[in-house]
Amino acid sequence: MGSLLKKPATQQLKLRFFDLEANIQSDSASYIHIFAQMYRRFRVNGAPAPVQPPVEFVVLTNSDNAWGQPVMILDGQVQLLSNIKFLEGYTYDGILNAIVAGVQSHFLIHAGVVSGDGQGIILAADSSHGKTTLVLELVRRGFKFLSDEMAALGRADRWVHPFPRSLRVRPGTLELAGFPQAAAGAPAWLGKLILDIEEIQPDSMGQAAPISHIIILRDPAEAQAEQPDGPERELGVLVDRLDESLLAAVRQIEGVTEVHPDIERGYPTLRLRAAHRMSVLPQIEALCQEQQILVLDISKRTERQPTFEATARLETVPNSQAVMELLRRFQGGHKSALLQDEFGGSSTRLFMELAALVGQANCHQLFVGPLHEMADLMCGLVGASKPHET
Repeated sequence: MGSLLKKPATQQLKLRFFDLEANIQSDSASYIHIFAQMYRRFRVNGAPAPVQPPVEFVVLTNSDNAWGQPVMILDGQVQLLSNIKFLEGYTYDGILNAIVAGVQSHFLIHAGVVSGDGQGIILAADSSHGKTTLVLELVRRGFKFLSDEMAALGRADRWVHPFPRSLRVRPGTLELAGFPQAAAGAPAWLGKLILDIEEIQPDSMGQAAPISHIIILRDPAEAQAEQPDGPERELGVLVDRLDESLLAAVRQIEGVTEVHPDIERGYPTLRLRAAHRMSVLPQIEALCQEQQILVLDISKRTERQPTFEATARLETVPNSQAVMELLRRFQGGHKSALLQDEFGGSSTRLFMELAALVGQANCHQLFVGPLHEMADLMCGLVGASKPHET
């Protein structure tokens, strides 16, 4: 690979994610700097290297290379973008996706995590359901922060571990959660501010903890509209280009409905509904590969966003339902090394181990409403200190 690079990728960053190490190289010091800010708590600290080989990333922002354009190289596979303006966003998503797909020592679930009195509380939610804002509000009230985006469930100890990537937040989120001063001077990238949790609230970083509660954030209106037999779910496949031939091919996949073009986060997006995401996505990715279309990300956006105007309320749910919600948010998807190597591609086997891991947790769904009401309910549920006046 080195012989193909006219200008070497001289900047380097080494990171450790549980049992996986990642090496990021670039010809751009600014790229390495921004990733160092995002993953500052994952920097390699001299501990023994994991058994599995590291994931290698190369980001070339200069066109002076064998391909004549900026590229990203993931473990030797060159990712060419038809539109170079997507390079920053693709490296952000691509590096994180490759990392979560490679970790095998932990279940990585898209969820926020806080701890109170040494007990771990998992807050699982779809996008735009207020997860990060609620995490910050709970931190303001004295809870410890483990993550606003990733619950790392240890397979060996059955505890939830910190995944302390820096937060990417809008100034409005900080203001809503009572931290407007944190926005001053914070670096911005891809439209959001980058802040370590202790730049927002000092001494708020938590430690690994046993799992005491699993909370599923729900939109009351969406819950009323759902069918009990398991509805189709909306998916968005973000690509670097989208044409009618791909749309037509995807419409032929069994179990796929309502295929149409869209735009999400500035990317061309293939929007569809599918009941069996794990079987549909590999077929879509194969079609994209045939047509030399690059898949940038997979979005599981909900059709509506909560208004947060209804009264917040808690409702106990069976552990099996909570586990299904966690499984739906399992990171890595069909590309997960944990799913493929440890469970032979069987989501049923993955479900069984996940169920055993969180089997003793108290499980609730929290119908979202005003922020202070949700936080009050959480404080009452886990026995934390009552909210203080501001």
